[in-house]
Amino acid sequence: MQPPGAGEARAGTSSPAAAGLQAIVTSPQRKLALIDGRLLELGDATRRGELVGVTDSSAVLRRGGRRDVVLMHPEVDKKPSRSREREPGTR
Repeated sequence: MQPPGAGEARAGTSSPAAAGLQAIVTSPQRKLALIDGRLLELGDATRRGELVGVTDSSAVLRRGGRRDVVLMHPEVDKKPSRSREREPGTR
């Protein structure tokens, strides 16, 4: 059984599910990123640029003199936590 769109990806067409950063694999020996359906190691090229960095939640691509950070979950908006304000009369 195949996931939806698997036949399209194999045929060479790009589906929305196969776009962007899909997975990251890190170990002491290697750092890999699955981008646009291709498994890349550091130094590998993609249409978006050369993979120059991998973290737990992002991949860094370099194209020309520009660096592009591709996030694993771009829809998540991270904000620094606010310190809890003390209410008057509490310790």
